[in-house]
Amino acid sequence: MEGLNSFIISFCGSCVLLGFLYMLCPSGNMSASVKYVFCLCFVCCIVGAAVTLPSPDFSYFDAVESGEILTEQNTAVTAETVFSEALRQQNINFRKIVVDTNKTADGSIIISKVTVYTDEQPQKIYAVIDSDGYEVEVINE
Repeated sequence: MEGLNSFIISFCGSCVLLGFLYMLCPSGNMSASVKYVFCLCFVCCIVGAAVTLPSPDFSYFDAVESGEILTEQNTAVTAETVFSEALRQQNINFRKIVVDTNKTADGSIIISKVTVYTDEQPQKIYAVIDSDGYEVEVINE
């Protein structure tokens, strides 16, 4: 941060100083050459100030863990989306799907119950999303 402050102070100082000197610039034959010298001085000030800047440190981005934040709610929403798409592909009409999840002692998240609100036959629903790992409940409307 100190290097950035040094750069900003050098840049602002050189802008003010060279702006003041530019106002004092003579007119006539010498005007172009004096302006050229002022521009060279300005470029030298900027380059000199930029040299003092430290190289950027990107080590924070390398050290960030890539672990996912997985919650019961995220898992339930993802499962609802998957089940909804599976039912849509089979042309099964439904109003709503509710997925209940539980977190086990080892930290994993499991689906415990899937509730489908539909007017279709329960056998069609079971054929698409039934499993031994969770209970499927069909509520006819």
